[in-house]
Amino acid sequence: MKDELVIATFNWQNKYHLYQTLKDKTDCYSFIKFIMENDIDILGTQETVSRNLKLCRSVLFDYGYEVYGTGRFGSMGHIYPVSLTNETNSIVTRLQPSSRVLVRKMPWLGSSFPRIVTILEFDNLVFLNTHLDNVNPKVKKNQLQCIYELISDFISGGFDVILTGDFNMTVKNKNFRNFIEALEKLGINRVDNDIATCRGLKNPIDHVFISNNWEVLKRDVVKVSISDHKSIVVKVKRRNKNGKGVKGNC
Repeated sequence: MKDELVIATFNWQNKYHLYQTLKDKTDCYSFIKFIMENDIDILGTQETVSRNLKLCRSVLFDYGYEVYGTGRFGSMGHIYPVSLTNETNSIVTRLQPSSRVLVRKMPWLGSSFPRIVTILEFDNLVFLNTHLDNVNPKVKKNQLQCIYELISDFISGGFDVILTGDFNMTVKNKNFRNFIEALEKLGINRVDNDIATCRGLKNPIDHVFISNNWEVLKRDVVKVSISDHKSIVVKVKRRNKNGKGVKGNC
């Protein structure tokens, strides 16, 4: 594991409709260009369906990157029209994981779609990536609790944690503020950012959280042409090392 990393979160807002093949390819190359230009080591993606990632995977592999994760509908995700909304909160990385990827389903009763957390371990660091419900406040609260329990288990096991995602909440949301405070007690802080990350909103809904064992050296909010979201790109440096631990559960 490197002592300095560039991590990022990015909602690839695909609008859940069938793109023409040419647009898919154009978007994929723009996506890859964004990764390469920002020299990203680990990227959490949201609103990316498996079809888009399939187009990108072979090209990314040529540059030393692999894509980890499965869609929220599991084995049914390849069936049309389910495939159009089979969001894959994939983790894209050029680092070698120390375990298989985990995909955990979160509470979603009262929501339109299932929601998932994708988890990947790198020695003593665990990277979690998610996309929370966009409508129901109660569902969002339950999903935050699920993520907190997952992270708490990893912290108890001696892992450092990085969490990325589109939370569909700003820091003005009471439940989200409570979540931030709860993570701070576990030694995990939200990367400071007040720049809006989604078109039409005044405050960010995309966020990055990092264990205190990693120092934030730089934070950028990057516009990417293929989405109505901006990416948060963060350069971090390890302060010290922890041990290994257990796998979390919701």
